[in-house]
Amino acid sequence: MDELNPATVPEEEAKTESPEVTTEEQEEQSNAKLVKMSLDSGVAPIEIRYSQINSCYRKFPVAYRSYTYINSVVEGVISPEKYSYAADETDTGLRLAKYNLKAAMKAVEQFIIAGRKIEFVSLRVSPRMVLELDFYGAIKSILDESDFKFPDKLCLEFPRTVLFEDEEKVRMALLSMKLLKVKTMMTGCGEKDSPVTPLINLPFDYLLLSPHLTAIINSRDKGTTVASFISFLRGLPSNVIADGVYNDEQITAMSRADCFGYIPSSGYKGSVEHGRLRMPLNEALEQKEEEEF
Repeated sequence: MDELNPATVPEEEAKTESPEVTTEEQEEQSNAKLVKMSLDSGVAPIEIRYSQINSCYRKFPVAYRSYTYINSVVEGVISPEKYSYAADETDTGLRLAKYNLKAAMKAVEQFIIAGRKIEFVSLRVSPRMVLELDFYGAIKSILDESDFKFPDKLCLEFPRTVLFEDEEKVRMALLSMKLLKVKTMMTGCGEKDSPVTPLINLPFDYLLLSPHLTAIINSRDKGTTVASFISFLRGLPSNVIADGVYNDEQITAMSRADCFGYIPSSGYKGSVEHGRLRMPLNEALEQKEEEEF
């Protein structure tokens, strides 16, 4: 009977062999725990916020730029400035672009239901969509799946890094969006690392002026140079939006330069009342427009 007594069994034999857990399985288990923690916290993992784009002439909202924030139980709130360029090079960036498009379509529908007469809602897309996918087919399939009726209220926002990609592919992608009546925009226009020459062949509907150029539009020494640059962009032709306006004098200067609109900065000090710089959709929907005054 001693042979059945666990105490008499060697320790090595008493142990039950357990299957080895691979690194991949460990990562999956860790990710599953993080997802559960996010769900338990009650905070949405992805949050879309909006900045108003105001008319330079009347200073009321005419469009909105969207920003996709990631809420992480580990890293906290992650702004698009911290992850976008890295995500652009991955499959995650492609999936996020499609998510952004669907979110923008829903936002447009909400603006229309609220009786708002906006020009567009912008959403960021990855340049990889142009290079690796049938761009026209990818966008059209999402619009068709949702039976979306207002493609002219969407504006696909490309980072300035798109200027370093295959120019002909980018040009054809932009032209194909005109067939769908979807607008396009490039951000960071005028940054020091942003070439100007490719813009001549790339038919963007809107160009978002770099904040560092916006900051000197009313400068006595450099203001004329910025105004001339805006005039060149308008002649491409593209509509120009000033990013990061922080006083009324800059708004006046942008108006004289015939800019489409401007986005206020967090440090704006002037007479115009703006909503929060990056507000939730419900706040954007409640903003008043020119026609209401």
